Amino acid sequence: MNIGLIIGKHNSRGVNGKNYKKVLGRPLVEYPLLAATNSKLLDKIYVSTDSPIIKDIAVKFKATIIDRPEHLSQSETPTEDVYKHAFNIIKNDHTDIKYIFLMFANCPDILPIYWEQAVEILNSNPEFDSVISLARYNMFSPLRARVINEDGSTSPMIDLNALNLKDTFDRDAMGDCYFADFAVQVVRPKCLGSACDSSPPFLWLGNKQGYILKEFGFDIDAPWQIPAIEYGLKEIGFTETKTPYE
Repeated sequence: MNIGLIIGKHNSRGVNGKNYKKVLGRPLVEYPLLAATNSKLLDKIYVSTDSPIIKDIAVKFKATIIDRPEHLSQSETPTEDVYKHAFNIIKNDHTDIKYIFLMFANCPDILPIYWEQAVEILNSNPEFDSVISLARYNMFSPLRARVINEDGSTSPMIDLNALNLKDTFDRDAMGDCYFADFAVQVVRPKCLGSACDSSPPFLWLGNKQGYILKEFGFDIDAPWQIPAIEYGLKEIGFTETKTPYE
């Protein structure tokens, strides 16, 4: 059995109410729900939330609601704690879980075909704890990352001299730079167990992660990202009146 698990709280930093803010005419959380209900891989869908708005939307997609407690609905709440809370409820309902398809309500750039690729990788690599999606963003290379110092000056986040690169201004000098875009997060159940051995920063993904590559994607945390994600959604077949599933 494969389980889909979407998490999203009512109030959010950056964009208040972002998880149900309309993007291309649909509440943001509808996008992972659409992917989940149109995937042949998922046997049951759960939504963990404290939001009455998200609950109403999820019920229309026949998802099972997990009431997210107040102490797990704070800005500082670790994501892994939210997932583990939900998993402890889910595992009481099902003892034969093979994979869990984790989703963020504010990450809409997902299609079932990505999950199919992820499952193939997990099936072929039993040593992998999970499979995630990556997008190449060389413009955000660590070479260009800065910190602001207490004296008001700024300096590189990493020691550029130690890299021995000929041209540290070249954003490609370190090679391609990939970021997890959180569209695909397929994990083995052990990743969400209480004794899970995981590596930071994503403690719900286990230690060894396989990957698939996507051209574009990210979870929304700022207003400027909304028109950018709308562009990406149009590229994969969404409009205000149609979806790729029609």
